[in-house]
Amino acid sequence: MALDRSGVIDEVRKLAAAPSVYAGLKEKAENFLGAVDTAEEKSAYQTLIAEVRSDVLTIDQLISFTESPDGAAVFGARQAGDLAAAARQAKAQGETTCICPACQAGKEIIENQGAFAS
Repeated sequence: MALDRSGVIDEVRKLAAAPSVYAGLKEKAENFLGAVDTAEEKSAYQTLIAEVRSDVLTIDQLISFTESPDGAAVFGARQAGDLAAAARQAKAQGETTCICPACQAGKEIIENQGAFAS
């Protein structure tokens, strides 16, 4: 579903609030939110889009990480296994992006970046 400008801003808020968001991405999201309706909005949005493109994981990257020793170290073996299973199920249903709240919000932002076209 296509989002309008307001919908994209809501997704940026979700991204910034997500427990799984990378600190650098959170900072850029918050910078953009602070720049909304100012002369810096367009520049802050372009910076945010570049960071989102860099940070949002694919479903395959999530599966690979959660099945690795590093994933087990971050999440614990049980939670990493649960996440890997959930990711595999999502992939089987056609999901291409990591299923965490930050990546899902990032996906929406990327898919709807035209809402800020000038």
